[in-house]
Amino acid sequence: MNYQNDPIAQRLYAFLVRWVREHPDWAYEAQGWTMGLRNVGSVGDSLLDEAEFGEIKLAGWLKSPDGELIQTVVGWILPWPASAEFKLLVDAVTLAAQAKQKNERGVAAGLTLVGAVLLFFILFSE
Repeated sequence: MNYQNDPIAQRLYAFLVRWVREHPDWAYEAQGWTMGLRNVGSVGDSLLDEAEFGEIKLAGWLKSPDGELIQTVVGWILPWPASAEFKLLVDAVTLAAQAKQKNERGVAAGLTLVGAVLLFFILFSE
């Protein structure tokens, strides 16, 4: 599928370009005297720390075939799909989007519960 004109793909692209530029060592961490790849959770947490990432609505695109939108957008930034960095960023964006979606569901469930309790008290308080 062509995502060139998709507004969500464009927002994700703009965010990731800025984020990768501002964090040039995003994929690596010091491990003693050597550098090694960071784990997916660590990179995902770094993405979630950014307010702009929270504004991108990726929930519906997580179900796209094999996360196609995320892979496509990461491919615009890191055009080496066989590289460890490419896989790390795709997995981190996917993990962060899933965590954000889970948090949104938790908030919605909490609000529903609060609404039900308030309705109960309004109806049966007399």
